[in-house]
Amino acid sequence: MGSMSVALGLYSVYKELQHDLESTLRRVKAIGYEGVEFYGEFTREPEQIRELLRETGLTNCGWHTEWKLLQPDTITATLDYHSRAGTKNIIIPALGGPWEIGHKSSEDSADIWIKHARRMNEIAEQVENLGCRLGYHTHAHEFNTDFGGATPWSILCEYTNRSIILELDTGNCIEGGADPAQVIADNSGRTLLVHGKPFSRKAGHETFIGDSLDENDWPSILEACSRSGTEWLIVEHESESKYAQFDGAERCFAGITQLVIP
Repeated sequence: MGSMSVALGLYSVYKELQHDLESTLRRVKAIGYEGVEFYGEFTREPEQIRELLRETGLTNCGWHTEWKLLQPDTITATLDYHSRAGTKNIIIPALGGPWEIGHKSSEDSADIWIKHARRMNEIAEQVENLGCRLGYHTHAHEFNTDFGGATPWSILCEYTNRSIILELDTGNCIEGGADPAQVIADNSGRTLLVHGKPFSRKAGHETFIGDSLDENDWPSILEACSRSGTEWLIVEHESESKYAQFDGAERCFAGITQLVIP
């Protein structure tokens, strides 16, 4: 699939990550992943992160960074950390939704999402001055919330600068009632990072890439990624029982590489 690489979203193995960063990264590399996308608070020195990545040969393809850490009173320290850690893609993990990040449910409106988009443009300018890129990761509510013909997703597409990465999450997209392959195709050049998330309306997240229950049309998704210039397909699974942690990470890698690697 062209130059697209496969990474693991470390949210998938977050319990293991919290317990032992070094062994987690080494195991991710042993499975065959080329990169990792970090998630969570900054609990380690950034130089340690950078050195472990160098030792393991993994690429830091992104870091999910909370909205609160990108505000005027926090962004300088946040960008300093990322610069020292070698992060190139800073991804906002969510806004709104059941977590009420950035605004309360009672405030949810087209206007509030336009406000968020314009704030993202301001943040992106600061991020880009350091040679990094800003992105936004999708959830179901960006697709199934309707403001009279506009959705949070359509607003972000229209009002954010084209330099801002639209990190589509395929499972969340399906859950929100949209077609991941079509969404990627409609936003060529902006879905430079894609979360490959197995999802089933019947089983929820208790599935994996390659499982018959997974509703992602991977051949179509990967073809759309290739045409759109996607750089990283980032596997993220959220199974909490059947295929939790590294079990799911291994199964998903085996499933996706059958499609990605000739």
